[in-house]
Amino acid sequence: MDLNYNFKYVVYKTTNLINKKMYIGCHKTKNPNDDYLGSGKLLKRAIKKYRIENFKKEILFIFDTPTEMFNKEKEIVDRLFLESENTYNILIGGCGGFDYVNSNKKNLYGKNGDENHGRKNLYSGIKMKKFLIESGLWEQYKQKLSDSLKKKYSSEKFHWIGRKHKEETKIKIGKKLSIAQTGNNNSQYGTCWIYSEKDKENKRIKNKKEILQSFLDIGWKKGRKFNWDVVQQ
Repeated sequence: MDLNYNFKYVVYKTTNLINKKMYIGCHKTKNPNDDYLGSGKLLKRAIKKYRIENFKKEILFIFDTPTEMFNKEKEIVDRLFLESENTYNILIGGCGGFDYVNSNKKNLYGKNGDENHGRKNLYSGIKMKKFLIESGLWEQYKQKLSDSLKKKYSSEKFHWIGRKHKEETKIKIGKKLSIAQTGNNNSQYGTCWIYSEKDKENKRIKNKKEILQSFLDIGWKKGRKFNWDVVQQ
C-alpha cells in the first residue's frame, strides 16, 4: 500500500514584504496551503529579524511526485537566480533537503533513501560542501553567507566588536574555567606531546612511561614543534 497517496509535492515562493527578497523552495505536505515558509538559513534569519507577519507564501506548482517537484525547483533556482541580490536561496534547486530532515538525518516519514519518501541524496553537511565545490558554487556560497552575516552584525550590533569584558568579569571567567578544566575535565589531562623530525609530525599520546619510552626508542622526542626548517642543536 502506498502511504504517500494523499501527499502533495509543492514548489512555493516566500516573499519578504518589506525588502521584496524572495525564497523558492519545495515541500512535501498533505496541505499545500499550510503555514510552512521554508528552511533556508538566510530565510530563517530574515524571518527572525523582520518577523513572520512580514512574509507571504505563494504556491507556484503542485505535483504528485517528488521527482516532478525537484525538477521544477531546479528549473527555477539555477545559477543565474542565485546570483541575484533579491533572493535568500544559496543552493541550486533540485538537490533534495526536505524540510523534515531532523538532527539525526532521518526524515520523519521513513529512512533516508526510501524511494517512497523523497530523494536518495539527502545531504549531510560534508556531502553538501562537496556538492557545492564540484558545482563551482562554494566560493559564491561563502561570500553570500559572509555578506549576510556582516549586514546582520552591522544593523543589529550583534557582534562583540568594540566591546570588552570588565576586569571583574575576566576574573570570574578565569576562576570558573580553572575549576572546569582541572584534572580529568582538562582535555590534555594524562597526555603529552611528542614529535618526529624525520616525519615532521606532532602527536599527542597518553602520558604513560612505557608508551612514551616506546616512541623515544624509535627517534621521537618529547615536546611539540611547528617550524620544521629550524634544526635543533
